[in-house]
Amino acid sequence: AGVPFVYGSAPAAMTSPYAVPVSYYGGQPQEMESNSYSVSSSDCDDGTCEGGSEYFFGDGHGGPGCGHLASILRWLAPYSETGCCAPHWFDVHAEAVFLRRDDDAPFQEFTRIGPLGDAVITSQDLQFRSMDPSVRITGVYQTGPGSNLEFTYFGVNESSQEASASSPDDLLYAAFDNFSIDDEGVPVPENEIEQLHQAQYQRVNLDSDFDSLELNYRRRWMGPTCLVQGSWLIGVRYFELEDQLRFYSYANRDLDDPVGEGQEETGGEAWYNLRTRNFMTGAQLGGDVWVCLLPGLRAGVDVKAGIYGNNVKVNTFMYGVDIDDDYIGFVGPEAQGNDKISFISELQFLLTWQLSHNFTLRGG
Repeated sequence: AGVPFVYGSAPAAMTSPYAVPVSYYGGQPQEMESNSYSVSSSDCDDGTCEGGSEYFFGDGHGGPGCGHLASILRWLAPYSETGCCAPHWFDVHAEAVFLRRDDDAPFQEFTRIGPLGDAVITSQDLQFRSMDPSVRITGVYQTGPGSNLEFTYFGVNESSQEASASSPDDLLYAAFDNFSIDDEGVPVPENEIEQLHQAQYQRVNLDSDFDSLELNYRRRWMGPTCLVQGSWLIGVRYFELEDQLRFYSYANRDLDDPVGEGQEETGGEAWYNLRTRNFMTGAQLGGDVWVCLLPGLRAGVDVKAGIYGNNVKVNTFMYGVDIDDDYIGFVGPEAQGNDKISFISELQFLLTWQLSHNFTLRGG
């Protein structure tokens, strides 16, 4: 709170362009340090500056000769008029976040060449190697001096991988009937599922995506020298994670021999789908700390962590088509569920570069 005055005229207590009203300190007017940067004449071309002089920019004042250089540097420098004592505050921030899913699943073979042959599709072929984009948007509603409510959506992220194999000799065998072998590793033709062995083509897809919603109360604090400031928060979060595994197989030949006179053609198509969803709801705590590197340039750390109740849903189904009589058979759909305790943590290292009084770039 300052001394009320009409815009366009300085209050009586102001004694210089950088003075603070007397009522701020209860004594004499205090001078404020201006946020200026300087460039010496050695930075200029010969003949463009007066020797030994210094030219300032950042506070709207330039000097003769170096006006062009000062203008360029002023555009490159962050907006500094608010100084280090301005609170770290925003009304809305929107970010593109690039994520890569960790590959921590156990090794699994999906398709082999022959019952005892080499694997041609494994879980290693489904590793998420690329960075996939997602979106995070946060809006702020001020509830009082230094405190606010924040609503955050984080999601629109989908990671997807695909692996496939073909065999002109119809020698692909799938894991879903244990590659048509028994527990001792001996091929057992009568155990074969006709759509999953001696196949021409098989494919596996793995997809993963999530959505996150947060509602937090944040309380801000300021260090005594304005160099450091930060906040703490408490809130609730809903996080939904979905993974889906899909398998497809196409087989079009007899179990043992090519189709001959008096024989029935066997084979067909098979689809397998496994969908797992985690519905997590819980409370979280956190906070951030920001350091003023320069007026308009800050570095910060933001951390959140919480305990969540996790309602897990698993849906599985499989169906196949017999190419001889167009018979369609279903296995499932089957549904299972379980409740678990889960943990979510989030750690960010950030920089903010103030572009103007109203806009700031944020990255990390």
